[in-house]
Formats: sequence, structure tokens, C-alpha cells
Amino acid sequence: MAQIDLTGIEKICVQWPRFGPYHLARLHAAHKACSARNIEFIALETAAKSGLYEWKVEDGETPFDRQQVFVDRPFEDISPTEMHDAVIAKLNELNPDVVAIHTYSLPDSRACLEWCKDHGKASIVMTNSKADDAKRSPWKELLKSRLIGEFDAALLAGTPQKAYFEDLGFSSEHISLGYNVVDNDFFATTPDSAGTNLPGLSNDRPFILASNRFLKRKNLFCLLEAYASYRALTPHPYRMIMLGDGALRPAIEAWIEAHQVDGIELAGFRQIDDLPHYYHRAAFFVHPARIDTWAMVVNEAMAAGLPVVISTGTGCHKDLVDEGQNGFTFHPDDAQQLAQHMVKLSEDASFRKSAGARSREIMKDWTLDRFVHGLFESATTAMKRRGRKPALIPRIMIRLLRSSSSSEAFHSVES
Repeated sequence: MAQIDLTGIEKICVQWPRFGPYHLARLHAAHKACSARNIEFIALETAAKSGLYEWKVEDGETPFDRQQVFVDRPFEDISPTEMHDAVIAKLNELNPDVVAIHTYSLPDSRACLEWCKDHGKASIVMTNSKADDAKRSPWKELLKSRLIGEFDAALLAGTPQKAYFEDLGFSSEHISLGYNVVDNDFFATTPDSAGTNLPGLSNDRPFILASNRFLKRKNLFCLLEAYASYRALTPHPYRMIMLGDGALRPAIEAWIEAHQVDGIELAGFRQIDDLPHYYHRAAFFVHPARIDTWAMVVNEAMAAGLPVVISTGTGCHKDLVDEGQNGFTFHPDDAQQLAQHMVKLSEDASFRKSAGARSREIMKDWTLDRFVHGLFESATTAMKRRGRKPALIPRIMIRLLRSSSSSEAFHSVES
């Protein structure tokens, strides 16, 4: 990728509510690139804990400056006003030139934006929101367009996200892509051990893999129906391992029992170190979500060389699925179409091999370096636009929302 001129930038800060494995991989890559440019790099974490994800707490030493606003309290337990004031105080202490801010809908993100506007600093919004994530209200979208217009640049996930921001009036000239990437090398590397101690991996029988939080929008009952149909369509059906957990697990277990469908194994939520064992043993990967802003599990599966079958409700499908080459897409209401794709992939070993190779090839364009390039590109854009006078309506909105943990208008996808 072309070298980017970062003249005038001495300190970059990247903010997320809580750091999980995805974030830390990107932060390490960004820090390495900043160090090579003699730019100070700060990772700002609002809270060390969160009830949203079951990631283990990553509290080891890092080569970059990792700043935590709330060290011992879960994100959800902190009042919006307290969070706002503490984030402002922390940014006053750190005083970065550029702040890359996770989303626009949470109290910590609004605090970061307000601080940047008050101090003439460059702001970047990082998000994977797209137009069809939820039913959109015209007046709420109008207000949202005013709010995101206050950011100096945007680092977005991919094609649908860029189209959505353009629809909201954000200039394409101020948008960079590459927000949602994973450590491809980690997932591409075959594990040293077979992982036979892990649920579902104690035998060598081939399997289909799915990985989700067990939420309604993940459309898991469509997956179950498709798998039941698939088993009736092929003489030698693969088993299916479902990674993940959540509120719907009892209902899923009840469905499996009521319909007497064999071959499904619920392996539970797995930490990142376990995942390569599943990816490198699976035949192919399925993601049925009705609504998913991106779905980083697809990046993981493709980096490991798996063919994929992805619903059109999944935000990454336009960028990561080469239809008929590395897998297939299907409508999230069409369980029979999904079943047919399962049959094709389980019965055609030659296609599985070529599709897996194509997945790896596609992922060469979706690396940690792409995130770094997008961050640097958006930072230079933001520096050119920083210091614009805050518009009245967004300023009022930010102040009115200061006591709100989230705004339905801006954060309507179930976590």
C-alpha cells in the first residue's frame, strides 16, 4: 500500500469500550506502524469488563500505552454522566492529536467527539453500521446524519457501510475502509495439537461449523431447519458443530430434541485460542444471521481456508463472498437454499478445496495492514478537516444525550 503522509501527527489515540481479541490484534499492528513513524500511540479502553461478551480479560502487558478509564467496573454499570466526565478527563490528560472513536451511539463515543470538537482535535468514527441493520425512521436518520457530520473522517468496515454513510450525507472523500479485520496469520496457522479434548473434536468425522452468540437475530432456527433438510438430501451427511452460547440455548436444545435431528453438537462458547482447532478440522463454515453488521467469524473461517455459506443479512457478504467461487450466499428466510448449498459443499470435495483456496486469496486484501492503512488514511483526512466550528443541532444533541446510555435511533441492533 502507498505511503501516507502523517506530517503534523505526533499522537494517535484509538478508543473502544472494551478490548477483546479482535481489538488487541489491530492495536498491536497500529502501534507497530506508529512506532516506525515516531508517532506516539495510545489505546483508550473505557472499561476493563463488559457483560456483552464472554472474552477473557486480557490484562497482560502491552508494548503500547494502554489507558483504562474504569479499571474494575463493567461498562454497563457505569452511568452515562459519570462515563462522559471520566472520558473527558482522561482525554484532557492524554491530549492526542487524533482520536479514532468506536461508533457514534454510546456515551463514551459522544464524549470523545465532544472533546475533539472543544479542543480542535481530529476525530475519526469507526463503525460497521449499514442501512438494513434495522427499520429506519426518517427523522432519526436526519438527526444521525447531523451527528456523524461532526466527525472529520470515517473508518468503516466495507461496501455496505460506505454506502450507508454516503446516504447519510457523509462524503466518500472522507471515508476509508478496513475497520473489520482479524489476525489472519493466527487463524491460518494449523494448531500444533489436534484439540481432541475440545467438545466435538474427539472423533475424526467431518463436520459443518457455525459460530454465533445464541441471539434471535442470528437466525439459528433457520440453520437448524436447513440442517434437518440437508440430512434428508444426502446419503452421508456431515455432523454440525455449533459454537457459542446465549439466552436461546434452552430453546435450541428443545428444538433439536422435539425434531429428533441427529448430528448436532453444541460446543459452547470458546475463547480465541480454541478456535483454530475447529476451523482447521471443519469442512466448511455457515453463518445464517438475519442481521449482522459484519460477522468477524467469517473473516476467521476464510483466513483458515474454509469455504463459506453466508446469509445476505450478514454485513460482510458483499465484500468477502465471491459467489460460487469461495462459497455461496442465501436469503436468511430460505432454509431450503441453505440446505442445497450444504449438500453441494459436502458432496463435492474438489469444489471444497478450490473454494477454500479462494477464501484464503480473498483474505489477502483484508489484513491487519489494511486496518493500519485505513487508520492512517482517515487520520490524514481528519487532520485536514479538524477545527471546524461545531454545528448547533449536533451540539444540542450531544448535550441532551449525555445522560442516556444509548439512543434507540443510533444503536438499534441487538448486541
